[in-house]
Amino acid sequence: MSAVPRWSHRDPVEGGNPFPVGELRHARWEEATARALADLKRYDDGLADPAIASGEENVYARRWLDLATMRFDTWARRGLAVVDGKAAQRSYAAWLETCVANWRAYVEETCPHVPPNIRRELGTRLATRAAYRINEARGLPNDLS
Repeated sequence: MSAVPRWSHRDPVEGGNPFPVGELRHARWEEATARALADLKRYDDGLADPAIASGEENVYARRWLDLATMRFDTWARRGLAVVDGKAAQRSYAAWLETCVANWRAYVEETCPHVPPNIRRELGTRLATRAAYRINEARGLPNDLS
């Protein structure tokens, strides 16, 4: 149930693959983790592009929000790869809710100079993304508009 938020590429699930070797979910987890790490690297490579770099406060806040949302969503997609039944749906939903709460606390702790309205927006974004993924795990229709 580890759900440690990270600005880096470190996995929020500490202790490695939680599924036993030989189980189908172990292989799915490994494949999804490799995809997640590749996605994080690709995203970060795009952040290094000087054409999008800006010190403007509004641009910085948007990029900060996008970075945190991307990190959250990347690992949420990985978790979705191993949802294979009702019990897994419940565990996944609980993990996402814990992850959202942990991100809120993490941001309070590590980003004290980020304005409160931006921190609130991040909480709203992550809760929306979590609800989207929970519905996806349940096979329900979704809309993020």
